[in-house]
This record gives sequence, structure tokens and C-alpha cells, in this order.
Amino acid sequence: MEGLTGIPHPQPTRFKPVSWREVEEGCAHIAEKILATNLNVDVIVGILRGGWIPARLLSDYLGVDTMGALEVKFYRGVGETAEKPVITQPLIVNVRDKVVLVVDDVSDTGKTLTVAVNFLMHYGPRKIVTATLYVKPWSMYRPDFYHSETDAWIIFPWDKAETVVELVAKRGLSIEEVSKITGESIDFIRRIFETRNKASTTSSRAGQD
Repeated sequence: MEGLTGIPHPQPTRFKPVSWREVEEGCAHIAEKILATNLNVDVIVGILRGGWIPARLLSDYLGVDTMGALEVKFYRGVGETAEKPVITQPLIVNVRDKVVLVVDDVSDTGKTLTVAVNFLMHYGPRKIVTATLYVKPWSMYRPDFYHSETDAWIIFPWDKAETVVELVAKRGLSIEEVSKITGESIDFIRRIFETRNKASTTSSRAGQD
């Protein structure tokens, strides 16, 4: 399942907005690939947060009712240069002697899938396979199933506000430029940007109470 590549992780130079329809088509494509192998999946584990929606769609397309969630976060402590993976969402579904499909939205560096698979192995599954909608050419982990490969910065429907904040507040792009990149109207981009900023301000104030 795992393959190492010597390709460095470059800065993205182009963007790939993904629509809800493209997400559905991508998941349908993955489901067809899985069925073509005659693999009988018992449990689907979605990696939070981006993998949960594709995981739910695949559970629908494959008729797999048993689902679980796993959250992997990477932290860097004071004085540390390397990020350490931490499982912050415990596994609450039984995977022992089961065929488990682990789902994420994209395999970028491949670290998250590597950690998730290694973690799940401790619970005694019969087999683990992985799936992502997209995989980057430099990923150190190649999923067993994926829709397509791209080197672009992917903008999913579920992280659009986060992307807008990154591009506007941190990278200095204008609302108009982000509107062209995402294919959304200027009014909508401004709306979700202001909403996200207001939410961040509210959260910060609540933490001081």
C-alpha cells in the first residue's frame, strides 16, 4: 500500500476548485474501482475532518452501514523541529477481523494516512485498504484507491472559508482575485470571509472569559 517517492513538496502554483458534483462523481468512481476488485468492505473509517464526507458517500454507494471516525493532528512542541502525530478522536467502532476502508479527501504528504493505518493495525483488522479523492504526485503514501492525481491546491466545498482566509489574510490576495480562483461570486467570497473572521473573533473573546 505504501510507496515512497523522491519528489519534493513544492508550493502550489495553480488551484483546483472542486464542486459538490465532482465530489459525488469522484466517490462513485472510487466505489466502482473497489467493486471491480470484489473486495467486501465491512467498516469505513473517515479521517476527520476532510475525509468524513467522502467516507459517508462511499458508505452510501457501497452499502456499508458501519462507520467510524478518526482524527489525526500534527503538533510541534516548544524547541521541537519535527511534527508529532496525535490521535485526537478515539476509535469507537469495532474493526477486529474486519475489512476496513480508510477514507480521506486527499493524500498530500501522506503522513495522515500513514499514521491512521498504523494506528488501526493495533485493533486487529483482517485487512486495511485506503481511498482518497485526490493524491499529490509527491505523496509518500499511495492510496489503494483514488479518483485522480493533481499537483494543484485543491479547494473542497467543505474548506472554502478556510481557504479564502488563507489566501486573503495570509497571502495578500484580494477578494476579487479569490473570486476568480474559486469561481464563486465576489459577494459570496466576501460573505464567508467576514463570517469566518467574525467567528474567530467570537471564539477568541470566549476564550478570555
